Amino acid sequence: MSLTEILYETVELVEGARMVGVIGTDGISVELVMDEESVPHGPDEAEMELAWLASTAAFTANRLSAGYAYELTLATDELTYLLLLVTHNYYAVIGVTPDSSFDEARIGARRMVERIYEEI
Repeated sequence: MSLTEILYETVELVEGARMVGVIGTDGISVELVMDEESVPHGPDEAEMELAWLASTAAFTANRLSAGYAYELTLATDELTYLLLLVTHNYYAVIGVTPDSSFDEARIGARRMVERIYEEI
């Protein structure tokens, strides 16, 4: 199964999911799938800002000698973003509406990471 198929399947399975993808801490997106009508930003902004967030968290964890940053959450008015470590330089991201079940989003994101890891 391709990465794109995994991402589309995740959007369908997680209620309230508006975007899913894989981003690199180097600022380069691997793949991003989003509902552009209901997301308050475009894909380019999402890729750049979420990659910066992941990079900053990874850098901070390293500077604190705390190991890897495995999971990040950013809750906003429009979406709650959950980033999970796939490999040392890549994070899976899912953005869900605030009224979505965060537990369901976390389970969906973890399953997405497992499936992505199997593909790579």
